[in-house]
Amino acid sequence: MIAKCLCLVFIFFLFMESPVYAKSEKVSVQLQWLNQFQFAGIYVAKELGFYRDAGLDVTIKPYKPGLNVVNEVVQRRAEFATGKSSLILNRLQGRPVVILGAIFQESPEILIATNPSIKSPADLAGKKIMITQDQANATNLLSMLISQGVNLNELHLQPHSSQLEDLISGKTDAMACYLSNEPFQLNQVGIPYRVFNPAKYGFSFYGDFLFTSEEQIAHHPQRTRAFYSATIKGWLWAFDHIEKTAQLIDAHYNTQGKSLDSLIFEGTVLKQLAIGREQKIGKIDRNKVNRILELYRLTGQANGDTHGLDQAIDPLGFNKSELKIGILANRGNRKALERWASLLTYLNDTLDDLHTTFVPIAFDAIGQSVRSQAIDFLIVNPVLYVELENKHGLSRIASLLNRQQDHKSSTDQYGSVIFTLRRTPLSLSPDMFDSKTLAAVAPNSLGGWLMAVETFQENNVNLEGIDRKFLSSHDAVVAAVVNGDADVGIIRTGILEKMAHDGLIDMDTLFIIHEKSYIGFPYRVSTKLYPEWSIAKLRHVPIETANQLAAALLGLSHASHDTKAAVREAWTVPSDYSSVHSLLKKFRLPPYDETNLDVRRFIQHYALWFYTIVAFLLVLVLHAIYSNHHNRQLEREVRRRTRALRKANSNLSRLARTDPLTGLHNRRYFMEFAQQYVSLAHRNKTEMQFLSLDLDHFKQVNDRYGHHVGDDVLKLFATTLVPLLRSTDLLARTGGEEFVICLQNTTLEGAKVFARKIIETIRELRYRTVEDETVTFTVSIGIASLSWGENLEDVLCRSDHALYRAKENGRDQFVLADPPETHSD
Repeated sequence: MIAKCLCLVFIFFLFMESPVYAKSEKVSVQLQWLNQFQFAGIYVAKELGFYRDAGLDVTIKPYKPGLNVVNEVVQRRAEFATGKSSLILNRLQGRPVVILGAIFQESPEILIATNPSIKSPADLAGKKIMITQDQANATNLLSMLISQGVNLNELHLQPHSSQLEDLISGKTDAMACYLSNEPFQLNQVGIPYRVFNPAKYGFSFYGDFLFTSEEQIAHHPQRTRAFYSATIKGWLWAFDHIEKTAQLIDAHYNTQGKSLDSLIFEGTVLKQLAIGREQKIGKIDRNKVNRILELYRLTGQANGDTHGLDQAIDPLGFNKSELKIGILANRGNRKALERWASLLTYLNDTLDDLHTTFVPIAFDAIGQSVRSQAIDFLIVNPVLYVELENKHGLSRIASLLNRQQDHKSSTDQYGSVIFTLRRTPLSLSPDMFDSKTLAAVAPNSLGGWLMAVETFQENNVNLEGIDRKFLSSHDAVVAAVVNGDADVGIIRTGILEKMAHDGLIDMDTLFIIHEKSYIGFPYRVSTKLYPEWSIAKLRHVPIETANQLAAALLGLSHASHDTKAAVREAWTVPSDYSSVHSLLKKFRLPPYDETNLDVRRFIQHYALWFYTIVAFLLVLVLHAIYSNHHNRQLEREVRRRTRALRKANSNLSRLARTDPLTGLHNRRYFMEFAQQYVSLAHRNKTEMQFLSLDLDHFKQVNDRYGHHVGDDVLKLFATTLVPLLRSTDLLARTGGEEFVICLQNTTLEGAKVFARKIIETIRELRYRTVEDETVTFTVSIGIASLSWGENLEDVLCRSDHALYRAKENGRDQFVLADPPETHSD
């Protein structure tokens, strides 16, 4: 009976320890807006148990008007939240937020107007706009308005009521909305509207970000990984099952009372914005982030300081390819990670598509790590590299340069230090180790053993039968000598200086045996110098990845002063290892350790060598050519990145003045330069004509053939107009299908001839779709002559009115504007 009870108790505790009964971590996620398909991935992850399977008990916190999602996370009222591109600005302002991934690759945020007099973003000047603070800070909507000549100081920004009726009733002139929501609702009630999408004006921002706090990343990285992975899994399921997800939202989260059709429409639109060309949710492109940053600078919301931003964007590498670099833990795991920490930070800041981690490896575990491909690259000493190159096909991509603390000098060589306590000095002699204990790092450590052995042999020091121990790390060797557990120690150069700098030892208490000096070598040394460590790629790593890493390492020499000060090491092209091979041959160490060959084995292994000497030399020459080409390729990669950065900056500076679709000038550029032309015309008393152009029935082209055909028609129209212009004429796209032309030194009769030529040319244009359908279109034009003393806005207003009359008269024609009204005093 007792046995049965014990068995039942054991089974009970066994079940309690199983994942089914394991205690889940309680976390919460704050939504940035009202419940809708915008947060479907989070709903699905909770309702389908993805969070539970990840060991999380997630509470979804609904949005409340006026709530600040950043404060909710920073002040620990929520562990995670969704936010907009304004999170980048929050980080630049010092808020400790960390972006995990981008849910939508393109922002669904738009401005909607139902007032028929508002036909372009420029018409919103001085109008009322409902917008949330986050939407205003995200700046894509406001940047679109700025690019169209709207003065933000003249806008009347209203707090967002989230009530579409306020737009319909005229309480506001335009409302910040989602492309996936309000257009559907307006279509359902039959109210006409206009959509102003920033993406159409070249302002492509991310949509929702999933974010957390620095504290969460630092103290709960595994919890963060679990939450992010489960959320992305939820989004993938939601987009694969849009109708079922809409039903789930309708049943459990439909606090807005949306129809099922509305939710399905929303999911369909958002899927197009979330799933990019790579079919991956969450990816963050640093080039796109840089473009967003540039807009923040142009709008005065941020300066040039981006300190800390790299660490705040996907620091756990959710959306990057993982790159594992093995580091030889010659001073122990903790010391190894500390030593390379600054380089790790630099690499993760520099390699946009790669997330780098360092893996400390003990001497005796390196072979297994390489064989199992547990790492991709290895930072390794020359002796181990030669052995691994022979056995596993490793290949070096760069060699280490050790820099002094003041960064004024560096060296690509190192040696061994043979040392003892100053109170018991020694010199090299045959019997120096009689009754002495020797401590070294490892039998295959070049700086921690082999270089010293070579020096001992050259000075006839007897090593047979001595009391010798290998302690696996340099720090352990130093500690053994300082604490009296060993009489003599052997370590690589630079270790003593580093430990003294860190306050761990007093150099004055140590005595360097057989001390030597070399010009330009900054460390105390007892032996010859050999080439430094290298970083080598394993055979499975693509050459493109190796090139990326090598370019980043070599780029350290061109890095900023702050970066050089932070990163202890520098790198150069792979060093010559011939001296290392000679040392290994001398000691018969791998791969030169074969002995006792008989005649048969000698012939089997080496006879062909005599007949292929010419081929072997040719291979050497080809190898030298390849190495030279490879080095040049690395240098070109560094230069290419520099050129790309300059080009990106140049493109950003042009962004505010150029229409991204047609390549023409935008309204902002036109208004700036046309004003100068008007002033010049008044001063010189020359004639000037303004033409307002609008494609006829363009909405029908979009509705019938799709927006992609509409975009192609606009580009065709633009490229057709350009050859008709003189070099002194000014052409710009001012709205969706609206254009304006300024003709200098031109009579009204000349403007009429020019307008007639445009109309006839456009009438003959043909555009063929991929379905082989022919699209034709026409253009209406309003012409206004600049009168004496008239300003730019008034003459453009007259040409616009003439354009409207051309539309009313049947389109495909031009109409002359009425002369300006004169007012008697």
